[in-house]
Amino acid sequence: MASRLQADMSPIARAYLWVGRIFSICGEMLVPGLLGYWLDQTLGFEFSIFALIGFFVGLVFGMTHLVLMATTEQKSGSEKDAHGKANQDDSP
Repeated sequence: MASRLQADMSPIARAYLWVGRIFSICGEMLVPGLLGYWLDQTLGFEFSIFALIGFFVGLVFGMTHLVLMATTEQKSGSEKDAHGKANQDDSP
């Protein structure tokens, strides 16, 4: 359904959709590290262990989300190609 909506969107609307996706992935990567940094400062640690853990966890979450998004886009693109080929074969 999302690919059908994207096909009907103007190019600027698709660009805004991708900007939103990119910002959400950046947030997923940065927020855990920043929370870890805040926790380190609050607890008074000299070494930022929670910040390192947070940035690592954020990297894993962000990359996982990126891979899932890419595979979803790839599947919807291959389905669209299959439907397009089927429609072309049915035409006289």
